[in-house]
Amino acid sequence: MTVKDDKFFFWTIKNGNNTAFLIGSMHLMRKDMYPIPDKFENAFSVSPIIVFESNPDETKTPEFKQYVQSVGFYPPGETIWKDISPKTREKLLENLSEMQFPVNVAEKIRPWLLSTMVEGMSEDDIEDEDSKLQHALGFDTYFLKRAKQEGKRVMFLEKGTVQVDCTAKMPASQQEFLLKDALRKELAEGEISLSEVIELWKNGEADTLEFHYRDHHKNQMKIYQSVIINRNRRWLREIEQLFRLGENLMIIVGGGHVGGPYGLVRLLAEKGYQVVQE
Repeated sequence: MTVKDDKFFFWTIKNGNNTAFLIGSMHLMRKDMYPIPDKFENAFSVSPIIVFESNPDETKTPEFKQYVQSVGFYPPGETIWKDISPKTREKLLENLSEMQFPVNVAEKIRPWLLSTMVEGMSEDDIEDEDSKLQHALGFDTYFLKRAKQEGKRVMFLEKGTVQVDCTAKMPASQQEFLLKDALRKELAEGEISLSEVIELWKNGEADTLEFHYRDHHKNQMKIYQSVIINRNRRWLREIEQLFRLGENLMIIVGGGHVGGPYGLVRLLAEKGYQVVQE
């Protein structure tokens, strides 16, 4: 991959005699985005502890599935139609028809959860495997698999249920915004394409990526507050606890969490840590 000025979504944080490597991940990647630059592989090799946002294995447990069921589905007698506008309803019905997804099932699912399901089904529509963005090829998925294979100590910044709550506990209007985003087939005004997001990531332009994400939510800043700002502040406390372990760390979080005025790079620098992008 070509990177301008050799800058990556890669930061070093000195902590006494140890180093923490903060990595901004792409959760979905394509086959042609591999192999990844040596800098990431080298950081992995010298870090006995690898840290991720949350544990994907947790999502496979009965307890997690039961929790999602409890916060992601309406109680008997209620449906999604009371929480979305007629225009969103029309768009949803159109998409459900195209995806051959039963309306009587979809209407029982809250907007936040339905938005993730719609996005997942849209990814599956791409037939060309080489150009298909996949979670299975994501940066964090790649390193989690490697960490398990090589016996690294694996740690997580938050529980899967906490991650779910970021959207599940949003008011209906904010959940509808997420659903409308998932249903849209065209870019909103000022929005950048996924290919442009990938280029920003390849070129280490963390502040620009964060700006576009924040700008997209300018009319729904409470979503940004819940998904980015609040989580970053919680993660900062967890990261400082990890520094006390006295080991090199590789910390991998979504690329939207590192740059900008509320990103982890700024938060760590404000705490007095020397954070250097490489």
